[in-house]
Amino acid sequence: MGLPGEQVLGNLKTSKDDKGAQRQAAGLITPAIAGIGVALGCTLAWPLMAFQSMNLYVGLAHCEWILDRAYLLSIVATTVTLALCGIFHKQFDRLLGSAPARYLFPIGMAVCTLLVLGAGNEGTVGTALVTAYGIGTGVFSALFLMNFGAVLGVLSLKQSAAAIAIGYLASTVLFFAFLFFGRFESVLFCASMGPVAAAFLFYGVSSLQIDKKQANALPRQADPEDPAEHRQLLRLICAFGLTMLVCGVSYELSRTLYVQMGQFASSDVAPYAVAQACITTLTAIGSIGVALVLITSKGVRGPEACYRLITTFLLAGALLLPAPMLFPNVPAYLPLAIDVAAFQCLGMGMWILVAGLCRRYQTSCLFAFGLIRAAWSAGPLVGMLIGRWLWYGVGLDVAGAFTAACTCVLLTALMNNFVFTENTLARALSIMPTDRKQRFQDRCRAVIERYGLTEREGEIMIMFAKGRNLPYVQEELCLSKSTVSTHRQHIYQKLGVHSAQEMIDLIQEEKA
Repeated sequence: MGLPGEQVLGNLKTSKDDKGAQRQAAGLITPAIAGIGVALGCTLAWPLMAFQSMNLYVGLAHCEWILDRAYLLSIVATTVTLALCGIFHKQFDRLLGSAPARYLFPIGMAVCTLLVLGAGNEGTVGTALVTAYGIGTGVFSALFLMNFGAVLGVLSLKQSAAAIAIGYLASTVLFFAFLFFGRFESVLFCASMGPVAAAFLFYGVSSLQIDKKQANALPRQADPEDPAEHRQLLRLICAFGLTMLVCGVSYELSRTLYVQMGQFASSDVAPYAVAQACITTLTAIGSIGVALVLITSKGVRGPEACYRLITTFLLAGALLLPAPMLFPNVPAYLPLAIDVAAFQCLGMGMWILVAGLCRRYQTSCLFAFGLIRAAWSAGPLVGMLIGRWLWYGVGLDVAGAFTAACTCVLLTALMNNFVFTENTLARALSIMPTDRKQRFQDRCRAVIERYGLTEREGEIMIMFAKGRNLPYVQEELCLSKSTVSTHRQHIYQKLGVHSAQEMIDLIQEEKA
């Protein structure tokens, strides 16, 4: 899609705008943004605690079976719930904005997590508790996660990037601390993540004054009316979703095999915890710096370099898969930490791109966020199933490890060359609402609201303000020439202007 108003309004930038941008940058890390970031960190740390550690299952009979069954049920429930939220985004918007949803989703996460305390019971009771634990946590965590799609739709891109960076660092710290807890303390700590995240999230949302009568200030969810915009949105959803699906398969396949090689279920996890925390934190800090440059960069060289670096680490994690079998002195937690760090950094970069997409398509942000996150969740599910089949069904040897490594490398190469190429990255960056674009869009919305333009008149006004001519508007909206001309005349009358330039001047002078 084009750059909104850049060519038409580029020469109208005022010193007042520059000072406003400087003030915004200086006050980026506020308590409200930090609160939203910590909320995201708790949300990201919860599945790591629940399903990427044995802390909740230590001492239980058949602990690995319980973990596998709960993880499988939870991730299936998460994927299905997120997909349904995305498909039925217009209906879910009303549910998300209701007061009970603020408390129901996080409390549901906590209660269902506590069910794991009874998972060691023999017979039907134990099986029922494991099933309820898996399905319940999957559904409630997915519903709560959708809050972040709503919040990202109303935050500026810089605010979103800051919150995401804080979130990833917070999740690393929380998971690192969690690995040293006993079972009972681990269960309580994991169960607290939902309510704590909700408290921080709604503190941040309230402090930013974006929750007037509902949990978000989104416009009513609807599909884009512009066919070109709709096609662009669908293309980016497919690109983002398929990227995380393919990379998720590769990541979880490698992680599952590394975990089995290292026998972390029965050994000391302290070396792995320290290695993962250090590597993930250092890599995340480096990626945060690139990400902050990304959202202010006019070119694509910086983002491309970051993307290449992350994919290189993904390939390294996959290529090292046979190493623990070939060289017994190489501990499995070292390549596993690299694999986890690379996927987390890719995830953080994707969160920023999704934030830009949600901000750009506010009326479809829940649709985009739900479908992308559904694909994001499905990848690890497929990877885990393949990894478990290789380890338990086939029996992994050196040849099998090389085959798995080659499969992961092939998946990463396919993603890099056909699904999410550098051209896709450039197209994604082009729709990111930078300061100038965002001010233009906010001013257009303010003018539409102030002068009482209809939805169609507002749409046509924005297209003319972007420099589109009458034939373009006519073709894009499938309207006759006379209809577009009549709408334009009504717009001019309501605004009290006589030309496109006067309309642009009015928009530029409007306070967003």
